[in-house]
Amino acid sequence: MVFGTESNAEGTSGEQTSAVSGMKDENAQRLEKVTGMDESGNVFEVDDSDGTFENGGNAQYFRSASNELVVNFNTKGNAVTNYTEAASGNAGYTNGAYGADGAYLGMENGKVKFMMSGVIGLVSASEVQVVRLSDTAVVSGYYVSGGRLIHGVVGDMTTPGYASRLDNGPAPSYLSGGTTYYSYDGHYFYTNYGTMITDYQKNTRSHSVNANNPYYNYFQYLPLRSKTGYSAAQLSSAINGKATNSSSKMRNTGTQFVNQQNTYGINALVMAGIAANESGWGISSICQSKNNLFGLNAVDSSPGTSADKYASVDECIRQFANGWMSRGYVYPNDSRYRGGFLGNKGSGMNVKYASDPFWGEKAAAVMYTLDASGGGKDSGRYTIGIKDTLYGSGNNVNVRSSNSTSSTALYKTGIYTSYAVLLKESQAAGSFYKIQSDAVLNSGRTAVSAGVGEYNFDNMYAFISSDYVTVVNKGSDTAVPKTLSSISISTPPAKTVYTEGEKFDATGMVVKAKWSDGTESDVTKNITFPKEALAKGTASVTIQYTADQVTKTAAQKITVNEKTTVTEVSINPASVEMKTGSSRTFGVAVAGTGNPAQTVTWSVTGAKSADTKIDSTGKLQIGTDETAESLTVRAATTVDTSKYAEATVKVLKDEVSGPDTETPDVDVPDNGQPDNSKPDADIPDADAPDGDGPEAEPGPDSSQNNGSGNDADNTVEVKNEQNGIKVSGTIPADASLKVEVIDKGSDNYSTLTEPVKTHTILGVYDISLDKDLGKDEVVQLGFNVDTEHNGKEAVVLHYAEKDGRTYLETYHATVTDGTVTIEVTGFSPYVIALNDAGANTIDDGNQQGPSDSGPDNDVLPPDIDGGVQDGSNNLLGSSNPSSGTVSTPPAGSPEGSGPVSGQNGGSPSTQSSDADAKAASGETVDKTSKASAQVKVSDKEDKTKASKTADESRIVIWGLLLLLSALAAAFAIRFRKLIKK
Repeated sequence: MVFGTESNAEGTSGEQTSAVSGMKDENAQRLEKVTGMDESGNVFEVDDSDGTFENGGNAQYFRSASNELVVNFNTKGNAVTNYTEAASGNAGYTNGAYGADGAYLGMENGKVKFMMSGVIGLVSASEVQVVRLSDTAVVSGYYVSGGRLIHGVVGDMTTPGYASRLDNGPAPSYLSGGTTYYSYDGHYFYTNYGTMITDYQKNTRSHSVNANNPYYNYFQYLPLRSKTGYSAAQLSSAINGKATNSSSKMRNTGTQFVNQQNTYGINALVMAGIAANESGWGISSICQSKNNLFGLNAVDSSPGTSADKYASVDECIRQFANGWMSRGYVYPNDSRYRGGFLGNKGSGMNVKYASDPFWGEKAAAVMYTLDASGGGKDSGRYTIGIKDTLYGSGNNVNVRSSNSTSSTALYKTGIYTSYAVLLKESQAAGSFYKIQSDAVLNSGRTAVSAGVGEYNFDNMYAFISSDYVTVVNKGSDTAVPKTLSSISISTPPAKTVYTEGEKFDATGMVVKAKWSDGTESDVTKNITFPKEALAKGTASVTIQYTADQVTKTAAQKITVNEKTTVTEVSINPASVEMKTGSSRTFGVAVAGTGNPAQTVTWSVTGAKSADTKIDSTGKLQIGTDETAESLTVRAATTVDTSKYAEATVKVLKDEVSGPDTETPDVDVPDNGQPDNSKPDADIPDADAPDGDGPEAEPGPDSSQNNGSGNDADNTVEVKNEQNGIKVSGTIPADASLKVEVIDKGSDNYSTLTEPVKTHTILGVYDISLDKDLGKDEVVQLGFNVDTEHNGKEAVVLHYAEKDGRTYLETYHATVTDGTVTIEVTGFSPYVIALNDAGANTIDDGNQQGPSDSGPDNDVLPPDIDGGVQDGSNNLLGSSNPSSGTVSTPPAGSPEGSGPVSGQNGGSPSTQSSDADAKAASGETVDKTSKASAQVKVSDKEDKTKASKTADESRIVIWGLLLLLSALAAAFAIRFRKLIKK
C-alpha cells in the first residue's frame, strides 16, 4: 500500500513532508488493490469490479421523481472521482470502490449535488449515476451489534453485502439493535431514507432520531495532539496481538510510536491505527521491502518502486510524526489542514490525505481494536468539543493565546464543519475553552512556530470561544476548572514616583495570579488599572485582574508629588558696592510650588573688563581694570528660564591704596613661608605658646573679599576647647564660642548633609557666638580635622538665613596642618566634608566616615525647605513657600558660596549677615542639635553694603599703622594673650 503523490521535501534536517499537489491519494497502492476492514480491524483485499448499474437513470430524468435516490460513485472501478465542496468551493476527491453510495440532493449548476462522508458536494453528472434506492442491492447503513455501533460500508451497490464493517465505538443509547439506520455524515441517524434526504435538502437534522444529540466517533474525532494511556511495552503487546505474522514490520513498534508521540506531539495509538490500515498490519510489499509503514512519498505510476526507502521502521515512524503530521497535516498554516484529527470528507485529515472516504473511520476502528486488547484505557479519555455540528455553518473561529478577545489570535480553525478540539478543562473559563493547540507554539505562546515539529504538551495550549463549541465527549482526563484565588505584584513597575497630572505607567511590573489548585501564573498582560491623571498625595494604584467572572486586586504603592512651578527668584544681596579687583559670592532662592530645584544659571552684564566674570557658583570677580560704574548680576532658574532675579553692583574705584608693606605678625605655616594669599587683609595673630613666639595659623582659602582687610589691632581669637573650632577677627574680647555637634540621629542631619552625602563627611555643627559681630564684619572660622587629610580639598556648607529664606553658601578650602579655614559673616549650621564625591562611605555622626550614597555631583544640593517662620530658630524647617533648596558647586569649582547645578550652571545661595553654619571636626560630641537649638542670627539692615573689611574709613588708619607698626604689633599680641587667659 503506497502513497501516490510526489512529495516536496522540506529543507529542515533533510526531512520529508507529504505532497502538496492536492487531489492525489497519499497512498497510491489504494489504486492498485481495494481493501476492506471487518469489525475487528482486520484488513483484507476486496473485489474492485465496476459497480455501474446497467439501467442506471440519467440524473435529469429523476428530477421530479421520488426523493429516495442514490448517487453511485463506483462507475469506474478503483478510480478517483473529483468533486467541488458546496460550502467552500474547494476541490475534493473520493474513490467509489471504497464507498459507492451518496445521498442524492438534486441538481445545481448542471452538477449532481450529493451528501457523502460528511461533505456536501457537486460532481459532474458524467462521473456518477443517480439510481433509485429500490434498484440498489444495498446501501451503506449503521447497526448495533454487541453494544457496538457498526458502520456497514458499500463498495458495489449492485451486489449485496458490505465491503467493510467498521467499529464506530460504543453504540449510543438512542440506537437500538435490529434496526438499520441511515446517515451520510455519521452524526445524525434516520430510520427512513426519504426523510433523511428531505432534511439534508433543507439543511436540517430535525427529523433524525438524535436531532439534539449528534454522535461523534471518539477516535475518529480525537485530536492527534493527545497521548495514549499505554506505555511503550503495553502498546507493543497490543500491536503484536494483531500483527501475528512473524515477519510483520509493525511488531514491537510500541516504543518508537510512544517516543515520537512524546517528541512531536502525535498520539502513538493514532499513528499505530494509520500504519495498520496502510500496511495491512505491517505485511504490505512496500512495508516489507522499504520499511515504509505508510508508503510515504510514493508516486502513482509506480508505487512499489518509487516509495521512499527508510533505514529502519523507527526512522519511518519518526519522519511520519515530524514532517508529515506535526509540520504537515496538523500545522494550521499548511494548505492541507482541515483540523488535526482523522475525520471524514467533511473535515479532518481524511479530506486531503486519502481518496477512501472512510480512511479516518478505518484508522479509528483499528484503535478500538488495540484499545480493547489493552484494557480500554484510551477510549473516551479526553473531553472533545466540536465547532459547527451542522454542515455549512461556516464559522472561521480564532484560536487565541488567552481567554480574552483582546489576546493574540494564534491561528484560525477554518470554516470546516465538525472541527474537533481537545478541551484541557471541562468547563469554559469565562467565555473561552482552554484547548490543546494544534500548532507548535513558541516558548512565550505568542505565535505559531513554522517549520518546527517538536511539541510541548504542557506549554502549547490555546483558547477558543465557547460560543462556537459543543462538548460531545466528557473525558476522564480533563482538569476541573481552577478559580482565581488572589493576585500579587511580584515585581514593581520601574516608575513609582510621579508628579501630579501624570498617568500611572505599569512598565516593568509583573503580576502573578494564584489559583485554587495551588498553581501560579503570570497575568501581567491582562491586568487593568486606572488611566486617569494622578492627583497629588495619591499613595497607591489598584491593579485588577478578572478570570471567569472572579476579580482580584492588588495595590501598588506610589508617590505623587505636587507639580513644580516657580513663582519667584531672589538674589542676595540685591545691591552691593564692590571695589575693583574684589570678589563676592551671591546667593539665590527659588520659591514656588512642588519644592522647585534651586539650580540657576548665572550671568553678568555691563562689564568693560574681560577679567570681570561670574562663575557657576555665583561668585563674581571684578577685574582690576574694570571701568564700568555698575554691573548687573542675573540668576535665571533652570526650572523655568523665564523666571529670574537681578542684583545691582556699584563698582568702587581704588583711588587710595594702602602701603605695600608687610603686615605685622604674619602667620607662618609649617612650610615656613608667609601666607600671602590675601595681601590686602591683616591676618590675625596666633597664640604664641609660653611666650616663645607666634603659633602659625593657616590663612583662609576662601573669602568674601570686597576690597579691604581687617583691623589687626582689634583681632581676637575665640576657641572651643572641646573640638578645636575657633573664630578670629574683630570680635568682642569677652566673646565665647558655643559649638553643638549635630550627630546622625538628629532630625536635621540627613537634610543638612544631603548636598555632600556621597562625600566623606567630617562633621556637622551648630556654631554660635554669644556676642554680635559688627555690621558686615568678616571673621575667620577654623575647623580642626585629621592631619591625614592635609593637602586635600574640603567643602564647607553654611546654611545662611535671611528674610524667611535659607541660602546655602559653599566654600572650598585646602586642609593645611589639620585645619580648614574660611571667612564668614555669621554663624549657624555648618557641614564640613572632603571634596571626594563618590566615596560613598558611612557617616558616623560627626566623626570622619563614609556618607550615604547620593547624586554624582560632588556637592549637588537637596531640595531643602528654608526660612524662618514666626521668628523661630528653626533654620531649615520653615513652611514659607518662598523657601527652597540651593544647589552647591561641583568639585573643582571656584571657591565661594552659593548653590550650583551640576550641569546647568550655578545656583549659589544668597548670603545673609547672619548665616547658619555646620562644620567638621575630628572630635565627636555626644549631643544632637535639634532644630530648636539652632541659633538664629539677627537680621541686620544694610546687609548689601560692603563688609567692614572694605570700609574706606580704614584708609586713614593705614597711615597711622605705618608709623606705629612695631608698637601696634607688640601691643596686639600681648592684648590677645591677656584676653584668652
